[in-house]
Amino acid sequence: MGKDLDALAAAAAVGMLVGAAMVLTRMVSPDVPPATLAFLRYLIGVLVLLLPFHRARFPSYAPRDAAGIAVLGIFQFAILILLLNHALISLPATTCALVFSTMPLMTMCLAVMARRERFDAWRSAGIAMAFGGVAHLLLAASAAAGTVRGAGFGIAAAVGATIIGASTSLLYRPYLRRYPALATCRLAMLAAVLFLSAYCLAASEPLMPTLTSPQWLAVGFIGVSSGVGYFCWLWALAKLDASKVAAFQALGPVTAAMLEALLGKRLPSADMMLALALVCLGLFLATRSRALP
Repeated sequence: MGKDLDALAAAAAVGMLVGAAMVLTRMVSPDVPPATLAFLRYLIGVLVLLLPFHRARFPSYAPRDAAGIAVLGIFQFAILILLLNHALISLPATTCALVFSTMPLMTMCLAVMARRERFDAWRSAGIAMAFGGVAHLLLAASAAAGTVRGAGFGIAAAVGATIIGASTSLLYRPYLRRYPALATCRLAMLAAVLFLSAYCLAASEPLMPTLTSPQWLAVGFIGVSSGVGYFCWLWALAKLDASKVAAFQALGPVTAAMLEALLGKRLPSADMMLALALVCLGLFLATRSRALP
């Protein structure tokens, strides 16, 4: 495990950044159309990825590989986030993050079915425990908040985003074995930005909305976290099994719940602390597991 500590830390950072970005997306979503917010998010993200100019050259991609990475980028960065942004209009950030945190289970099932990974009992138990932690957090929150109007469509959109995330996590790995993670992330995100700009123009949604300074700061954080987070995601995928990397998405709902509590000037509840303990223990089991023959 020691040699993979940097990749595990990167995967953990992604999980926390996803939760934080969902909270801020929820805050600005009433004033920004979903496609516009997705476009700004990845426009900023791709600019962040281009900052190390001395390493900004793209490797020599085979045309088929370049097309494959671009298509994956459109699904991973454009369609997935469009679905999440629509979900966040009708659902709390914690709820969306919980649905999205089922990605490890979906990723593991798809990986085993595709024979990309061997079945691992300890990893399965760890992922299930981490998911149990966020499920406990959601049940406690939903009991207090009641039913949200339009939640059915929101949950369907969040589930669709989760399926896309699980599928692309597996499909990226062959490319990451042949090309650097940073260059691959740049190409994928650039393809998504071009797709989203065309989508906004077709849907008559503004590319540059009128926002207040705090809202622009929130959008800026979302974009920067996307650039940094997705590079960490692909870099971790190049070193670890997809299901192990995806397991850290369980940190998203806990991060979202803690941020919402802090913004609401509330102390973390006992339910939140129990969920955090279950998530941490589950991730410990999942990352220390060894595949069974």
